[in-house]
Amino acid sequence: MRNLIKHSNRLSRDTFSLNYNLDQGIVGTFELSNGHVDNLKSQGNLKFHTPVEELLYKIYDFTVLQDKKAAREKFLYLNDEFNIDHVLSDPSINLLYLVVKLKYFILNNDRKLYEPIFNQIRSLPTSINPSVEYIHHKTLGIYYYRTNNFLQSTLALDNALSLAEKLPYISEDDKAELYYQVSLTKIKTCDTFESIFYAEKALSLYQSLYNNKRSAECHIILGINYNHSKRQDFAEKHYLSAKNIGESIGDSYLESMALHNLGCIKSYLKQSEEAIYYYLESLKRKREEERSVFSILGLVEEYYFLQQTEFSKEWAEQGLRLAKRIDLTEYILHFTAHIYLLNKDTELEPYILQQVIPYFKNAGNERYSIKYMEMLAKYYYENQQYKLASEFFDSCLQNIKSKTSY
Repeated sequence: MRNLIKHSNRLSRDTFSLNYNLDQGIVGTFELSNGHVDNLKSQGNLKFHTPVEELLYKIYDFTVLQDKKAAREKFLYLNDEFNIDHVLSDPSINLLYLVVKLKYFILNNDRKLYEPIFNQIRSLPTSINPSVEYIHHKTLGIYYYRTNNFLQSTLALDNALSLAEKLPYISEDDKAELYYQVSLTKIKTCDTFESIFYAEKALSLYQSLYNNKRSAECHIILGINYNHSKRQDFAEKHYLSAKNIGESIGDSYLESMALHNLGCIKSYLKQSEEAIYYYLESLKRKREEERSVFSILGLVEEYYFLQQTEFSKEWAEQGLRLAKRIDLTEYILHFTAHIYLLNKDTELEPYILQQVIPYFKNAGNERYSIKYMEMLAKYYYENQQYKLASEFFDSCLQNIKSKTSY
């Protein structure tokens, strides 16, 4: 019995409150200056064999810069001026066309269009052109991240990093986007120190390019990692930097992210009332419903910790309705599990074992796998199933020990 209590105290609330997120889809726009256009030229040393090939590289460059308007104009021109069926019949262009098209859809957050293009890409052989393969693996890394497959995202990005070292003509913007995406994926797989390493590299590049929005997002990534590393002082500085940038450029999205993550710090410090304040302030600034689920989950957990179960349940039910409406599987799982927990429903055990834990393990999301193992361990403990409770608490601790970030 003492061992169970000891396990519970060690894990406690810092592993329960893991509602961090930098948003799966950071799809903001970035105004181009002439300097950034000149700096881009990521494929400037390439020799193009056809006008279509050159145009596809230009579209890719605009997706790197998150310039939706320019990318769209080039895509429309491509479709108007060239026979796409003929383009797709050329094996040397087919893969590049589909990969660039997928990256364009990712830029525009067209989730319903991801899978058909991905399936077409998957059926094609790899390219002998290292530049195409670099774009291929980097884009797949982003695609897998957006579709919550973090293990595959890691593999694809590792390949992109290896190729990037061999290609002398990658722009600073392109490198920054690669490092930025690697740091995002590393958060999900619990590789905190690697995430910090790549986030700092991306931040340095984005600052040199005067890309304020992405610089702020890098501050958020660093803040999340330092919070997980129990360096709340560093985390707060990064979040405040992001908040200040958001305020200076009038970006409510950046402000809302910074406020949400300041709430996460307060949650970790067990200052629930302050955490709730930040989550509510974050919700006020969110213009897109999809991003609201992060702070709603935070509110569910804080009210649960305060034993204000009615408030917690109200927010969980609101969050579940929203997650279902916009078809966010991860958050449907989160909110459903919390509703079962709040209702002391016997469905909690099979739901976590059969759906929740397998989902996050398959995705490579270590933090949420641990969180729900702990939730189940506490459930067993409260129901006097001490042997099962001990096994799950021990599994949590073993998983935590396997990650040096803890």
